[in-house]
Amino acid sequence: MIVGILGGTFDPPHVGHLEAARAALESKLVETVWLVPCVRHAFGKDPAGFEHRMAMCALLVQGHAGIEVSDAEARLADPGKTLDLVVGLRREHPEHAYRLIAGTDVYHQRHLWHRYDDVARLAPPIYVARQGVDPIDEPTLPAPPDVSSSRIREQLGRRERPAGGVPIPILDYIEQHRLYGWGR
Repeated sequence: MIVGILGGTFDPPHVGHLEAARAALESKLVETVWLVPCVRHAFGKDPAGFEHRMAMCALLVQGHAGIEVSDAEARLADPGKTLDLVVGLRREHPEHAYRLIAGTDVYHQRHLWHRYDDVARLAPPIYVARQGVDPIDEPTLPAPPDVSSSRIREQLGRRERPAGGVPIPILDYIEQHRLYGWGR
């Protein structure tokens, strides 16, 4: 089976993440997509707790065949590096082939990644266009809706319920757990 790895902070997950996963599935370049929330951010951001982001990702993919959530990053000795994630997944599931699903912004920032060439060799990237990001000289899937987790967090921090972009069950979860400054 060819597994698409869609890693990220998912802080919070939104329809842009879901549409990127669906585009990869529809492309037939992968047979399934695993959303893999990071335990800690490689560039030092401080996201909501891992368990909360896992739960919100599960709500995001609920009812979407072929897309699931993986806690693989939590099983790594030193989480935060995509190469270690890919190597760990290949060790756990050697029967699968892997493709990294990444935005075109990643292509432009690959020099910042730990051993990106090795990641690309072990899990050849499938690039997804991003609104406002320069095109690349690689095949690219269409851009998902222009939704930003940081904008969503800003709105929630102002106690504004975002219109669109975040499914209602995730907004309800955010409110119930008082994440991002939102809650009763």
